[in-house]
Amino acid sequence: MHSQAAPVTADRTFPLFKLPPPMMFGVAFALGATVHHFLPPPDQPLGRSAFLAGVVVLVIGVSMAASLAISFLVCRTTLNPFAEPAQFMARGPYRISRNPMYLMLVITYLGGTLMLGSVWPLLTLLGPVAILSRIVIPFEEVRMLSRFGDGYRDYCGRVRRWL
Repeated sequence: MHSQAAPVTADRTFPLFKLPPPMMFGVAFALGATVHHFLPPPDQPLGRSAFLAGVVVLVIGVSMAASLAISFLVCRTTLNPFAEPAQFMARGPYRISRNPMYLMLVITYLGGTLMLGSVWPLLTLLGPVAILSRIVIPFEEVRMLSRFGDGYRDYCGRVRRWL
């Protein structure tokens, strides 16, 4: 049985809206790391290599997220997904994905997971990704559509939600 996301309106309030997406990822990672502490995986042959790869992935994610955040500030629009947007971003990474900030959160999270050397955070990653996909992004899209109309609708027709 296929379930659909609940319809979202721009005036709807949801308790999870009080928790910014980066915090959702932080809570999920902390939960995965806690499980790792109590149920560590057996030693893995890629230990040090995985850690170094994780550092690189984490640095790429954080750097790109910072760059995107600066572009929001330069364009004088909000980083808060629940605030009223001043404009929508359609250039740079936004030509490839409507949600590169969320992709950078996932990439950063995966870097931390590699550094930790555990599968547990991968399981807890499902929570924030599901919340974004089913609640936050639909809320943002309704708000963007009501604010920017056909221009935003055309953009959504050209650019995929994630990749």
